[in-house]
Order: sequence, then C-alpha cells, then structure tokens
Amino acid sequence: MQKAARQLALGSVAVFGMSTSLDRYLFKQCATPLVFSTLIVTSIVWMTQSLQRIDLLVEDGASVGAFLWLSVLVVPSLLSVIIPFALFGSALYALHRLHSDSEIAVIFAAGIGRWRLAAPLLLITVAGAFATLWVNLDLMPRSYRVLKQKVFEIRADFAKNVLRSGEFITIIEGFTVYVDEVRPGGQLVGLLINDYRDPKSPETYIAERALLRETDAGTVLQMARGTIQRFPEGDEEVSFVRFEETAVNVSSFDQGPGEFQLELTERYLSELLNPDMSREWDRDNAARLIAEGHNRLASPIYSIAYSLLALYALVGGAYNRRGYAMRIAVACAAAGVMRILGFVAQGVEGGAASHALQYAIPIGASIALAIALTTWRRPPKRRRRVRRRVKKLKKVAPSLTVTPKGTAQ
Repeated sequence: MQKAARQLALGSVAVFGMSTSLDRYLFKQCATPLVFSTLIVTSIVWMTQSLQRIDLLVEDGASVGAFLWLSVLVVPSLLSVIIPFALFGSALYALHRLHSDSEIAVIFAAGIGRWRLAAPLLLITVAGAFATLWVNLDLMPRSYRVLKQKVFEIRADFAKNVLRSGEFITIIEGFTVYVDEVRPGGQLVGLLINDYRDPKSPETYIAERALLRETDAGTVLQMARGTIQRFPEGDEEVSFVRFEETAVNVSSFDQGPGEFQLELTERYLSELLNPDMSREWDRDNAARLIAEGHNRLASPIYSIAYSLLALYALVGGAYNRRGYAMRIAVACAAAGVMRILGFVAQGVEGGAASHALQYAIPIGASIALAIALTTWRRPPKRRRRVRRRVKKLKKVAPSLTVTPKGTAQ
C-alpha cells in the first residue's frame, strides 16, 4: 500500500510538472476524450432542456436573446450530473485505446506500475470532482435563481406577455385587446380594446397608434387618434367620443416579479441543511431539503469512484487477448447500480443514517477499488502454465492424480 501511494504521489507530481513525455502523453490521452464527451453530452442535453422553454418564445413573447440566455443558465445544473459520468466514459475510452495499441503492455514492461499509470487520470478526476463541488454549492443555485427571476418577469410583463400582433388577447375576464402590429419600444399600431368588466357600462377603444409607457402611476397605455364607444345600460343610443390623445392605466394587469418560492435546485447549501421552519413549504419538505444538501456534498465523490472503477476494469485484471468488452459492460453496470443506490439513499427519510449512507456508498466503493488495485497480483507464468496443463490432463483422464509440479501419475 505504501509503495502504491508513493507511485501515485510521484506520478501526480510528475504530471503536474509535465516533466516527461510519458506524463504529457498520458495526460493528453485522458483529458482529450473528457473534454469532447463533456461538450457533446452537454450540448445534446442542453438542446432537449431548451426545447422545454420554447413556450417563453412562442407564448410569452420573449426575445431570442432572452431565450438563449435562459437556455445558458440551465447548463450548470447539467454539468453537475454530466461531469462524473463523462470522467467514467473518458477513462474507459482512454484506457481501452491504450490497451488496443498495446501501449499499456509496453508501459508495464518498462517497470511502470499501475498507480504511476493512473496518476494523470486521477489528477484530472480530482479536478473534475472539485469542479462538480463548485457547481453544486455555488454556480447551480446562483444560475437557477437568475433563471427563475427572469422567467417570472417575462411571464408577468404586460407589454411582452399579452400584446402580440394580429391576435385577440383576453388579458383578464372582461378585457380583450387586439393589435395589428407590435413594434419595438412598446409601440402599437392599429389598436382595439373591448372593456366590458362593468356590464352596465361597456366601452370599446379604437386607436391608430398607442404607446406603452412606465409612469409613477404604473404602466400606462397612451393612445392617439381614435374613438371611444360607450354602451350605457338601458340606453339604445351608442355614444361616440373622438380623441386626439387619451390613456388607460394597465398597471393592474402587470403582476410584477413579486416573491416566489425557491425550489431545491435554487437553494444554497446553508439553506438546504438549515431549512427555515417559519415557512410552511420548508417545514413540509425539511427532510428533502436536508437530503439534497448532503447529496450536493456527496455527488463529487462519485467522480473518484467511477475513475477507480474504470481503472480496475481495464488495468486491475489479467491481460486478455480477446478484448475487454465484458469488463467494460460489467463496469458500466456497476457504475449505474452505484448511482441508483445513491439516489435511493437520498430518497430514504432515515435521518442521520440515510445521510451517512449517501457518503458511504461512493467512499466505500472508492476504498474497495483502491485496495483491489493495490493488492491484485498477476499469477506467475509458470503457475498459469501448470494450471492449463492440469485442466488438459483432467479432461483426457479424469482418474489421474496430478502432483503439485503438474506431472501425472
């Protein structure tokens, strides 16, 4: 164990200083697939997540720039999930490629141990784990808060939310608006408003132009060159009033950003581990909040466990000329089971025991895999030849007794 630790320390120092061409080569072989896999997977998942918010562009009148900015704010939450699995996939790819080109065999033949070989990958893994931790503790809640605030403002903004060209929009019951053309800056061309909130005195406004303006009294719809038609109750005659300029206060239709409820992904670690019991939602979901806080701290450890699992699958066992497809499949299944167990531990409301289990799963797996990588030894060639000879002899003559040296009697 001490020898393995010394090899790992020397390898890490060598990689950090890039002292040899081997260190640079191994670091490049591990880092390149990680960067590409992270970018590709993040782009694919980002596009699917962006499509879920296309309604902001279609229904709520958000600009393309605002839509793209909201889509970018989703990326940090994706990275917290993608980075550990990207590390695992890139480690499998890099090690399998080195095996396929017989480079690992040459490295071992040169007297370089497994931990020395693993140093570049583990150095990248530690950096990825710290990046995941930073995303979980700061970047993700910060970006999600901005995202929620922006979405709330878009959907609450009267000018951007309800006024669309060529559509009859019922803002509230009894108030319908039609606009021929909506121009930048709140300029409206061809406006018709049917205000029948008061059934006893409905009114219809028709204006050539209008402008939305923010005043001290709130949002005001300032109309120019039009008429007002009033239909008084019990009076058969319709009254027409022509105007050069008039205004209607529409601030009552603007909901404003107001205060909104913070979800799990929008809270910082201190808010998760210490719920505000004065709030009803926090009291009802205290167990979920605390479990999410511990998951934020435990999830980066999976990066280390996954990298060690990939190392053990492709470097920890004996050389196999038939390939490593079965080992890779088993490693992928083990990684999936490990993460599922982590989600189950997060969902179990067992107090301190379930929270400790969230850490125990990745830490225990990492320790077990590190010990397996350190203690595994390839059997000597002679011992392997003897075992093969014994199997052949037993197939030919099962009644023969075989001496420890592999001779039959």
